[in-house]
Amino acid sequence: MATPFATVTHVILDLDGTLINTEQLVDEVVSAVLHKRGDFTPSRVRKAMEQVRGMRPGDGTRAVMDILGIRNVSVDEMLGETSALLDARWGEVCMMPGARRLLDHLHAHGVKTALATSTPAAFLKKKMASHDGWVDRLTAVATGDEVENGKPAPDIFALAMKRLGVLDPKTCVVLEDTPVGVTAAKAAGAFAIAIPSIHDDFQSYKNAGADETIASLYDLDPTKWGLPPFTDRVDVTPVSSALSSTVDTAPEQTGVSGTQKLESVLPLDPVVRLGGPVVRGFGRGSKTLGIPTANLDVAPIKKESDLLAPGIYFGWAGLRGDLSSDELERKEDVVVPMVMSIGWNPFFENQRKTVEPWLLKDFGDDGDFYGRELRLAVLGYVRPEANFVSLELLVERIHKDADVARGALTMDSFEGGKNDPYLRFES
Repeated sequence: MATPFATVTHVILDLDGTLINTEQLVDEVVSAVLHKRGDFTPSRVRKAMEQVRGMRPGDGTRAVMDILGIRNVSVDEMLGETSALLDARWGEVCMMPGARRLLDHLHAHGVKTALATSTPAAFLKKKMASHDGWVDRLTAVATGDEVENGKPAPDIFALAMKRLGVLDPKTCVVLEDTPVGVTAAKAAGAFAIAIPSIHDDFQSYKNAGADETIASLYDLDPTKWGLPPFTDRVDVTPVSSALSSTVDTAPEQTGVSGTQKLESVLPLDPVVRLGGPVVRGFGRGSKTLGIPTANLDVAPIKKESDLLAPGIYFGWAGLRGDLSSDELERKEDVVVPMVMSIGWNPFFENQRKTVEPWLLKDFGDDGDFYGRELRLAVLGYVRPEANFVSLELLVERIHKDADVARGALTMDSFEGGKNDPYLRFES
């Protein structure tokens, strides 16, 4: 049976927070400038900026100044100060996880695609200077300075539709990361998929009228919208630790009693590598969950961790054996399978992003890794973060994720990742 969305033939994409990861940089720069203009708490500034996320730079600046009651400087002066700081740092911006995959997919299948961004045209050129020209492959581009009214008004999407040659807005689906953008897309008559950049307020996207909300572009299913399917996901038979204590010796699992039904994982291309010393986390891994995690500090690996959407991943972990030069008995370096959570862990309502790998090996009494260097080669994506109604269900799902990781890492396409020189401290 056809879905209500099966007539979609055109895709319209927002830019900031949807295709490129500018939100954190903008928040950092703008909040620093705002704090110079008044004695505001960090939470008040953050909430003010979240209310205007998705607006044109001038509209957003004016709105934030009104919210915070800033009267001692003009909008143009504020905008000029923040723009100068941002222009010097646009080169730091990377693409959102899954964005390149989506763009290549749409281009390969000839799907007419437009960019509809609140960014003015001059800013867009500066913002995209460090990227490889993928904007030029799109069917159409509409920028914020080309319309009378910015988001949440529908003007920008109406212009994008006109340039795509759209006659019926219901042939369009818009991908947006802000409630303001979703409101604008719906006002233009299009379908709207929300990929929230405000991770702790999904209700605002529902209130804006989003037809679907997904955690990241990894979770987009084009077939729901009548668009060509992705073909890069891989089916995996989960391998329970009861059947195999290590991935290296796991037998072929097809038909083995006790295995679980197939799961689908998404291989990452390229592989994401990150590492650092193991630090103390929330103290809940072994105590609350019965699962010993080896946490990493996100701050030094922010650039690498930003390449991964919040969710559950698998791959290989290299653990350096020596703790210090004066240690009497040096431990051996090891490479072991791992499953990893990255994000805010909705069940525990984290206020800061975490990287929590679980090394899928029984280390016995040698399970305290604090201070030892850990390196991760992240090979694939399992699922988005999810909340659970009980701790028992959370623990059950974590063990299932581990079984999926074990199963994936028996496959030729992933098993060879354990030979990565990075994990063996050769690079």
